[in-house]
Amino acid sequence: MKSPGSDPKPGLTRVLGAGDAAAIMIANMVGVGILTRPGQVGAAFGDLTLALLAWIAGGLVALCGALVHAELGSRYPLAGGDYVYLRRAYGDFPAFLSGWTSFVIGFPGAIALTSIAASQAVIDILGITQATHVTRLIPALAILGGFSLLHAAGLKWGKRVQNLQVILVLAALVVLVTAAWFMAGPSQAAPGPSGLGGVSLSALAGAGLSIFFAYSGWNAGAYVAGEIREPTKNLPRALIGGVVLVTALYAAVNLAYFQVVPLQEMGRTINIGGEVARKIFGGAGGRVMSLVELVVFLSCTSAMIITGPRICFAMAGDNLFPQGLAGLGPRSGVPVRALWLQSLVAAGLMVTGTFDDILACTIFAILPFAALTTSAVFVLRARDRAGGQRPPFTAPGGWLTPLVFIAVVLVVEAAVVVTAVLDPKSRWNPIFGALLVGTGVPIYWLWRRRAGR
Repeated sequence: MKSPGSDPKPGLTRVLGAGDAAAIMIANMVGVGILTRPGQVGAAFGDLTLALLAWIAGGLVALCGALVHAELGSRYPLAGGDYVYLRRAYGDFPAFLSGWTSFVIGFPGAIALTSIAASQAVIDILGITQATHVTRLIPALAILGGFSLLHAAGLKWGKRVQNLQVILVLAALVVLVTAAWFMAGPSQAAPGPSGLGGVSLSALAGAGLSIFFAYSGWNAGAYVAGEIREPTKNLPRALIGGVVLVTALYAAVNLAYFQVVPLQEMGRTINIGGEVARKIFGGAGGRVMSLVELVVFLSCTSAMIITGPRICFAMAGDNLFPQGLAGLGPRSGVPVRALWLQSLVAAGLMVTGTFDDILACTIFAILPFAALTTSAVFVLRARDRAGGQRPPFTAPGGWLTPLVFIAVVLVVEAAVVVTAVLDPKSRWNPIFGALLVGTGVPIYWLWRRRAGR
């Protein structure tokens, strides 16, 4: 095993502290999920206590994943996150497919989605009632281009802007939660029926998927591990602290929603945050919530523009992607070419308007990589025992911690299949998602043949 500080791709500078890495991770996590999904979850369970417990359980599952990634990252504190761990445990092919999925849709699709969402928030704040795709596209491309320029210039100023955005996000949500508790009066949320007797399987599957989606991004700190100071100490702190903070935030936000919106109304609107703001602030509530959404979506877009290029950079450094993407900006010290390539793909998805459909198709294919990456800890632990070594950080709970995460991911994967089977509109999503990831198979073999020559 290489020493924890060794990096076969020199040039990245370790300028991020634990707080900086945690801010990047929090920004990746706190996004459209917590603003829109609690209503669906509450309506699916039909019981506010069960719904709240489900959100807390989702945080505990994310914490299991974070603990395992803290162990993996302490072994290999390099840029690239999951790609690095898969390659160390299972070799080039599964690592390439994971990185390829992140490159073609994982990060660009999510960036496109949040940029368009931020653009829509701007339109709502300005009071534009008839917005076309082009109207939404222009601000979204400007947001994408602005953050790309900022983060291509280096992490010195990029991390400061990112940290400020996260502070604003947390402050906005705290204001919303506080207003819900002190301005909405007595709880309007009926307790609802106890138990799950009247809940459909598809509703529960959708609720579980919504919670898992809202917590996605818990591993984002691992992608920038190559730029974290004292990574064997600061990466675990960032991953664990970030998940704990977001779980507490999600619980508080859900309690605030439940305080304001009756249970019977929760399933009627996907924008439950906007409904809460209207009930608290009256006619101005819509614009207040649009402002909150704008801050959240800008922060999320910015964080993903930082993290995604590190995967292409790591793959190129291992000769599994074009070598030019392994280059760093001479002044910025960041993978500028990989960053701009990612932004170009995201812009293409925005222009064509296909990112939402492709993201829905890819959920089925992304989840197995999360389980496979977590399982890598078993392989690496076995090698350590054979070699008489120990990683700088070991996830507590032994084998149980990764198994809990893997089991939940597999259940969510099954929920995706069940939902697709029961819903004719999404029936083909798993197939198209698998085909999309499968495009990486011939590309991998062609690239290996080319590299061999």
